Amino acid sequence: MWNPRHEAFVEDPHEMRMGSPQYGRLILDGEEFVTSEPQGIESDSLVWSDDGRLLAAQELDYSISYPGTRVVVIDADSRVQVGASRGRKGLSNPIRFEGETLIYRHWQYGRGDQELRLELGSH
Repeated sequence: MWNPRHEAFVEDPHEMRMGSPQYGRLILDGEEFVTSEPQGIESDSLVWSDDGRLLAAQELDYSISYPGTRVVVIDADSRVQVGASRGRKGLSNPIRFEGETLIYRHWQYGRGDQELRLELGSH
């Protein structure tokens, strides 16, 4: 996914189970960006902030029974992870940024969808 300031994509995405989301390595501006779970970024989950500085993505959380995920937020200018939600069973997908807050959707079988907020503070 490209914006005027940065480019990001997920390299070599693969399914954990047949029909599941595809996870792989995050490539940011031509270099791998390793979050806490190598090869754990969901390929269709990348969302940029309006100013093109912050990038959010769904990340696998292997400490939780499959599927366990969280959202992570990266400051692409400084190449630093600046936020992460707690890991939960189910899927956590970033939706949009509202200033320094990430709005994301968490889905869990039997519970359905919840819209949640991750406050990032000032960077």
